[in-house]
Amino acid sequence: MGLDRQEIESKLKEAIEEIEKYNPKSDVYLILIGGASLILKAKSYIGGLGDLLSRKGFQVVAEGFLNLPPDYEERLEPVTEGKKVHVLTLSPYDLAVSKISRGLAKDIEDVVNSELINRIDVEKLKKIYFDAIDYWIGDRRKFVWAWEDFEDAYKRKVQPKKALRKGKGPRRSP
Repeated sequence: MGLDRQEIESKLKEAIEEIEKYNPKSDVYLILIGGASLILKAKSYIGGLGDLLSRKGFQVVAEGFLNLPPDYEERLEPVTEGKKVHVLTLSPYDLAVSKISRGLAKDIEDVVNSELINRIDVEKLKKIYFDAIDYWIGDRRKFVWAWEDFEDAYKRKVQPKKALRKGKGPRRSP
């Protein structure tokens, strides 16, 4: 189910209200990771939350399926909250790291062509990315290649194309 921003906000509000009706014994953290996908975290076991959230149109993704830096929680950004339910979102850096590390052209283009790229410093992103690689399972070369693909796409986006002189051949050295 594809939800737009307004629908996601409405469904989040409904989910918060429904979860809080049950007065959970511990706080619940919903971490938005993109679209209607989220990570569900609770301090203690609370059964049935995944089912409730899927009925509201959300896909619950296990934290371990994502390539995130180990310190991503320090950069979480608050979205909204109830009494015991807290909704946060990944920082622009951690969202970019997660997308780039997948190595898919679509994900890399999503980062480069979205407003996300305007919210990050690419050198800081590179540091976070390469610090995190040591914590990921898989061929390290794949992650390095994914970064190189991102850098290439980013350079194409930010470097103005050199204008060709109409009607003339290439410039020649004197």
